[in-house]
Amino acid sequence: MKRTTLLLVTGLSCLLACAKLENANPGITTSGAHSVLLGQTLQLTAATREATDDGYTWESEDPAIATVDDTGLVTGVSVGETAVKVVGTRSRLAGRHAVVVVGPSAGDAGVDPSQVPYYVAWAGSPHADTTAEAFSHWNEEGMVPTTCARCHSSEGYIDFLGGDGSAPGRVDAPGKTESVVRCETCHDAAASRLTAVTFPSGKEVTGLGAEARCMVCHQGRAAGKDIDAQVADAGVGEDTVSAALGFTNIHYYPAAATLFAAQAAGGYQYAGQVYDTRFRHVPDFDTCNECHDPHSTRVRWDACATCHPGVTDVTQAWNIRQMASRNQDYDGDNDRTEGIYFEIQGLRDRLLATLQRYGAERAQPLCHGNAHPYWFRDGDGDGTCSTAEVVSTNAYKSWTPRLQKAAFNHQLARVDPGAFAHNAKYIIQLLHDSIQSLNGALTTPFDTSLLVRNDPGHFNGASKAARNWDASETVQASCSRCHSGARGYRFFVQYGVGQAVPETANGLECATCHESFAPDYDVFVPARTWLPDGTTVSLPGQDNLCANCHIGRASKATLDTALAAGGAPRFQNVHYMPAAGTREGTLAKAGYEYAGKTYAGRLSHLGGSQCTSCHVPGVSNHTFRIADVWSTRCETCHADQESAEQIRNVHLQDYDGDGNTTELLRAEVDGMAARLLAAMRAVTSNGLCYNGDVNPYFFKDTDKDGTCSATEAVSSNAFAPFTPALVKATHNYQLSRKDKGAWAHNFNYVGQLLFDSVEDLTGAVPVNMVRP
Repeated sequence: MKRTTLLLVTGLSCLLACAKLENANPGITTSGAHSVLLGQTLQLTAATREATDDGYTWESEDPAIATVDDTGLVTGVSVGETAVKVVGTRSRLAGRHAVVVVGPSAGDAGVDPSQVPYYVAWAGSPHADTTAEAFSHWNEEGMVPTTCARCHSSEGYIDFLGGDGSAPGRVDAPGKTESVVRCETCHDAAASRLTAVTFPSGKEVTGLGAEARCMVCHQGRAAGKDIDAQVADAGVGEDTVSAALGFTNIHYYPAAATLFAAQAAGGYQYAGQVYDTRFRHVPDFDTCNECHDPHSTRVRWDACATCHPGVTDVTQAWNIRQMASRNQDYDGDNDRTEGIYFEIQGLRDRLLATLQRYGAERAQPLCHGNAHPYWFRDGDGDGTCSTAEVVSTNAYKSWTPRLQKAAFNHQLARVDPGAFAHNAKYIIQLLHDSIQSLNGALTTPFDTSLLVRNDPGHFNGASKAARNWDASETVQASCSRCHSGARGYRFFVQYGVGQAVPETANGLECATCHESFAPDYDVFVPARTWLPDGTTVSLPGQDNLCANCHIGRASKATLDTALAAGGAPRFQNVHYMPAAGTREGTLAKAGYEYAGKTYAGRLSHLGGSQCTSCHVPGVSNHTFRIADVWSTRCETCHADQESAEQIRNVHLQDYDGDGNTTELLRAEVDGMAARLLAAMRAVTSNGLCYNGDVNPYFFKDTDKDGTCSATEAVSSNAFAPFTPALVKATHNYQLSRKDKGAWAHNFNYVGQLLFDSVEDLTGAVPVNMVRP
């Protein structure tokens, strides 16, 4: 017993340090052991990242347990846990190093549990339960096979990591039966050094802390690529039964596969679909060991209740759903108030029904049972597995590729009981796509029109804004300000420059916009907004928070600088959703403003002209959609309209010259933009067309039909040559296209830009057009 319990605390670093990615932000990192025997010492060292220090100060949080001197030498004073705080003398950045003081041995009987912190918590955990199926399954065989020992015996785990001196990445010898996750399992030196994990898909996740130890086993044993390999070997079509195919079980409690989603590619991901990646929760509750007590493995419900009042167990946690998802009905049951757990259950039930109809239509009915291999022939066709049907000899064998893929995702959603918390969005996408794939092959399909796949706006982790950098797994410095979540955004608003962020984002996590969470949810408001030319302005209220991403990335100033530099003129992209740039008008000069012309200033609106005056976070459940606040926010003044698009107010003229003064303002902007595109085409000799979905947007219209065909909208056919006049005009045209709400954000300003661009290109006042 002595060796087992003592090793419970050696190398406690990862489980107590709550380690973050070391290159996340400027800060202090510490090195050294995290446990020390009573009366003995350990040496700590410190290093500063992204800043400079010429020394450090050290301080113990509880000198009654451990003291520390000016050099970082720690002395154990009494049994218990504390931490040492280290501060850089120049940077004033701080770091924290957890320390556990371990008591002496109680003689031949081994270490006294009362002298070992966390012993009782570990002893009562599932990891210590020798009677559990995970550790007793092989008792009759007398050993755990090498294919299973990695996670079902302490020796196998250490062997897999190379902690026994063998090569890492494989298990060389069978494990012992009833060999639980003992102290040395997680606190072996090889486990303490672990910072990267390779998933069954072959994808590696790096830069990990303590959670890496959990992920070695809680990642599953199969991935979507295994299904593809079987299908390729079978060589059959999607709906052809093959004896070479069979049900593939991802294995049990694959929490890490769910958490890291597309980054780990654990589920079967359908071709042509984009999937969310690693789920980000909130700081300090974002890794396995931050949400689960590392020794008892229990969820820290008391901490959860800080943001989720009343949640004290998993059944209450089932009712949780993120605010932005409250307007989404993923499973189509018309209940948007149920917890996200129940949305997943609803989709899983729909998938099971679709799986069964698929089998029944092919005279090969199947049912699902709670015993291996889980899928059985439904002999009586009643949709359920009877006791007589749930036997291995009745295993379902009529597998097609389409059926196999969907069943794999159904199992993933089933065997990770915490999937709703680990990464609900990824599981929802897998279930949704599995349903749609099967449904498309049914003779009598289900109505799936009410099913929802993705979250809106900022929270859509499957959007191009979030997923564009997955191939390189790094968001480049020029893009991280708005496309890497809190990490890139906070860095940019502080320094005005970006930094490369070596992990793609999953939409905006809460910490991007909030300084604190329950009960106050204080909003982070930068002191300034950085304009495209590198200068700054300070906007009222919370506008700096929104404007730093929605200001645009090119403007009159950047265009003039580029044109003055000489060389071949080229298109300057204002970037996407530059709403703040439009709203500020000539104060920001996001559009190209022509000499001798006057332009509208900041939008004035009786209901308030701040971003959140119309895009109200709380009322819209953080979707920021006008439609979600229309009845409570807008109808007070606009009772005669049913949506924002119907509003024209004082804009009563025919601005685009099409003879219609009652069409939507959006239509007026579209009409003026069409006049500008026609003017641009008229001054080009080799033709010009526009495709707003394909960079660089302007292409040579080789067949002169006015539209970009699929063969024309390719980078090798990018439009050239640009003239200075075309650079200015294309910039303003793009602004009107990429700010979808330009007609509302500042109709006068965008209309003036379009009108003046036409006039500049043609050399005459546009016929029938009206300048706002």
